[in-house]
Amino acid sequence: MTNVLLNYYNFDGDWARPHLEKLFKNRPHVLILPLAYRETQAWDYNSFLSIYGKGGEKYDNILRPFLSYGYAEREIEWLNPYDGANHLQQVQNADLLFFTGGMPEKAIARMEQLGIVEAVKNFRGTVMGASAGAMLQLDTYHITPDEDYDSYGIWRGLGLVKGIDLEVHYLATDLQNSCTARAVKELNLPVYQMWHEGGLLIEGDKVTVMGQVEIVK
Repeated sequence: MTNVLLNYYNFDGDWARPHLEKLFKNRPHVLILPLAYRETQAWDYNSFLSIYGKGGEKYDNILRPFLSYGYAEREIEWLNPYDGANHLQQVQNADLLFFTGGMPEKAIARMEQLGIVEAVKNFRGTVMGASAGAMLQLDTYHITPDEDYDSYGIWRGLGLVKGIDLEVHYLATDLQNSCTARAVKELNLPVYQMWHEGGLLIEGDKVTVMGQVEIVK
């Protein structure tokens, strides 16, 4: 498995493209999994489409970087948890999984409900994710308080990536730095602080820093 950990849907930028072009060279079958949404954003088929369907609030931003790597819109598959499709088969048929942003623990809970957790854990292709979609790939991660979380916390991810932690959307704030320091101490792991144009490419035991990333040990 190859893993890509990002902040946002900007991985077509010059800071990432030289590292990621090889992943898209043979046009792998992409499945986008938008499962980290808040309950106030989507709760049924139509509300989900209003966010992630064609013309929806987030559709173009998520799709855009794939188009820049040569994909046609029709070639990108989306998982809709409300459409009654065989979601397990969707995962098994994909070559590249892309998890979108939001709240990581909600995405994992929805994967459990859909019965696709083991398929994701055993996936042999490339797993990419932005923000929450990056965090949920980790074995263990910390949460820095924001509009969704009232307090610092430690959470369990899927364990696809071990041995590191992330500080996503890093802006060098006092809060982020204090939470990073606390996580380093409590988890005994290096924390990669990823600025907006920053991410990680993980191939086996090899971690490649893309763009602006700071490492705190």
